[in-house]
Amino acid sequence: MLFASGAAALAHQTLWTRRLVDLLGAGPETFSRVIGAFFVGLALGAAWAAWRPAAPGRAWRRVVKAEGFVAVAALVPLLVVETLTQPGAPVWATGGVARLLWPLVLIGPPAFALGMVFPAVAGVIPAARRVAGVPRLYAWNTVGGLFGVALVFFVGLPGFGPMTTGLVACGTNLLVAAVAMGCQRGIRPGSDARDAAWRMEGANLREGSGGSPGWSLRAFWSGFAVLALEVAVQHQVTQVTINSHFSAAGVLAFVLAGLALGSFLVGYGRITLGQAIVGAALMCFVQPLVFLAMQPGLRSIPYEWAPLAYFGRLGVLGGVAVVPLFVGVGLLFPWLLRAAAGAGSAEGAAPAPSVVARLLAWNGLGGWLGAEVAQGLLMPGFGLWTTVAVIGLGYAVLGVPGWVRAGWAGEGVVGRRPGWGLGLLVAAAVAAVGGFTVGSRLPQVSPEPGDRLVKVAVGREGVVATVQGGPEDWRIVFNNTYTLGGSLAVGNQERQALIPLLLHARAERVALLGLATGSTAAGAARVPGVQRIEAFELSPLVAGMARDHFGPWNRDVLDDARLTLTLGDARIAVGRTAGGYDGVVGDLFLPWRTGEGRLYSREHFQAVRRSLRPGGLFCQWLPLFQLTRPQFETIARTFHEVFPGAFLVRGDFYAELPIVGIAAFADGRGVEGLDWSAIEEACASLREGVQGTRDALMRHPEGLAMCLLGPLPPPPPGPVNTLANAWLEWDAGRNVVGLRSPWFVGVPWAEYARDVHRAAMPRMPETFRGAHDAGQFFLTLEVAAVVGGPVFENLRAQVADRLPEALQRDAEVDWSRWPGRVKPGSRER
Repeated sequence: MLFASGAAALAHQTLWTRRLVDLLGAGPETFSRVIGAFFVGLALGAAWAAWRPAAPGRAWRRVVKAEGFVAVAALVPLLVVETLTQPGAPVWATGGVARLLWPLVLIGPPAFALGMVFPAVAGVIPAARRVAGVPRLYAWNTVGGLFGVALVFFVGLPGFGPMTTGLVACGTNLLVAAVAMGCQRGIRPGSDARDAAWRMEGANLREGSGGSPGWSLRAFWSGFAVLALEVAVQHQVTQVTINSHFSAAGVLAFVLAGLALGSFLVGYGRITLGQAIVGAALMCFVQPLVFLAMQPGLRSIPYEWAPLAYFGRLGVLGGVAVVPLFVGVGLLFPWLLRAAAGAGSAEGAAPAPSVVARLLAWNGLGGWLGAEVAQGLLMPGFGLWTTVAVIGLGYAVLGVPGWVRAGWAGEGVVGRRPGWGLGLLVAAAVAAVGGFTVGSRLPQVSPEPGDRLVKVAVGREGVVATVQGGPEDWRIVFNNTYTLGGSLAVGNQERQALIPLLLHARAERVALLGLATGSTAAGAARVPGVQRIEAFELSPLVAGMARDHFGPWNRDVLDDARLTLTLGDARIAVGRTAGGYDGVVGDLFLPWRTGEGRLYSREHFQAVRRSLRPGGLFCQWLPLFQLTRPQFETIARTFHEVFPGAFLVRGDFYAELPIVGIAAFADGRGVEGLDWSAIEEACASLREGVQGTRDALMRHPEGLAMCLLGPLPPPPPGPVNTLANAWLEWDAGRNVVGLRSPWFVGVPWAEYARDVHRAAMPRMPETFRGAHDAGQFFLTLEVAAVVGGPVFENLRAQVADRLPEALQRDAEVDWSRWPGRVKPGSRER
């Protein structure tokens, strides 16, 4: 029963977290509020069970009521979010007060009911079996949680969506309630000498009954440390893996597996309090060294490996560097449950169910606070490795009073001789000093050979670093695996704003979804007529590094009076602005990264359309080098459903690393509605202004014509990406490991672009058809450059003839910024 109850509970918690992030945004505070509401609800439910313990004859009735209530209440968050994420939902639903209240209102009640289940079940275990039975049932409850998480992440959400998965979880709650309803009031007592010995051990504890502050403190610390360590380990693993939902689920599985094994050791073994505390402390001190021994220098696991090899390596890493850590820290709380059951069995002691419930309440409260403190204080202050040592030191300090009392009394806490306790205390102290010393010197990122690490910062969002590869080569690296942008790509990043805003030609108020190094914002600031720029960035650390280190390349745009920087989820922020923008530009978002698929969802595109003025333009950039053709077509299909007049633009001519924008006007105009005279005026103003660009493509309307591909072809039938189905995120997360389907680049992309280009040619003004044709020529040239041979040489000889005359005559052009490997006027490749 507790296995099934645990599976349903963690399934619900996973679903609630995902759906409330859909509603409230992917900011770190949303995750903490949702998890906090869950743990506080569990703690309050357990506290109620401690205050009003169920009599043995009514315990099963409480289980029936609690599980039945969860089966009904667990659907409320899913239904509410499904309603409030549809078009036309009230803006207040994601406002400041709502962001605080929704997690408590939607998650608090079912979590409260879940918190009453375990104490009630503990109350029906006969006294003769209670000491061993309570920690064993706690272990099975944890294993159930592991099973529930695995089913939701790997089967439920990708295959059936949140609503169906939630119904299955609710059905599991009803099944538990039905079994509880049919259970007998009593369980045949057993006689086991070990159980009796453990019961006496609990009854004779010097701290008295389970209501003592010492027990409560240890239960609180156990919850605090476990959740804090889970935060730290999640950050560690994201430095060496693909940051997808599947990786996050894998880490959670390792954590639950370790906690379950620790509980089984307590339930089936003879673990003492001292062993539990010392084991936890020592595992904390050695874990960073073990992790880095497995992944020297934080070397990433190559995602190009076959899935079996990749996940096999991740499994070995988790099995060696994560699971043992949580086995160690997972000993203390089950030991407390075992001892509490024994103390409750003693004559005159508090009833065991009441003591167990009280410990669960303190443990849940500690878990909530541990996650918050780790995210907000420990990780930013101590980093990936020293944080773990700090928690290990906390375990060592927790054991000092017991060791001191044992020494004075001539008894042993760990073994039969008190000297063992003193020796282990000294060992823990030495390990603590070593942990701090070594932890501060361990790498938190793995820069490329020759790179200089300028700054590293750890926050709720992960590890962000600024690295320098040369005098003019500065980059922002996120979680050791992804470059957010760099100084060498300034031209490409500025072009992401310049192309759509110049095509609009009259934009005054602009929104930028994503800041990174700030170069795209700098491009928007250069466009004539732009009076207000609102940039949205999820990571405060990224924004700080853009300001502190990239001013020479982003033209100190963060000090521009026209720019307003908002830290938070751009998807939610844009949705609150109705009819306010002339232009909205979406940065490149990797579809497999946790949560970023939401920025390609139908609901997000609908919110952006509502935020545009009647003549406003939206452009969402796509990294084709991280998308398969079916994934590209799903984004196109979703976009086309919201913006029927969509068209495609290109940000460069690269064949292997192309970026492409899907753009559309809010009023439905297509490429025929482009005002080329206004575009020509905007290019002239940009060319002649104080901050005039030297980008050949942006200085002349002919360059814009080269970047214009044409109307988005009607996509073939297939799925539409929504917040509920998260199709893109799941498909991309599966495909990125092993690259089972190739990226949409090279010849397949060039052929698709050719067809779009041909369909657009009759719609182009006569004066710009030659320039439009030149755009496709340079993509063909890039494909030939990859292949080489006579075809490439023949095409390269035509460059001077195919390049528009306006660009050739322009003496101010910096040809080194040409977005292709073949630069006009040069034979360099």
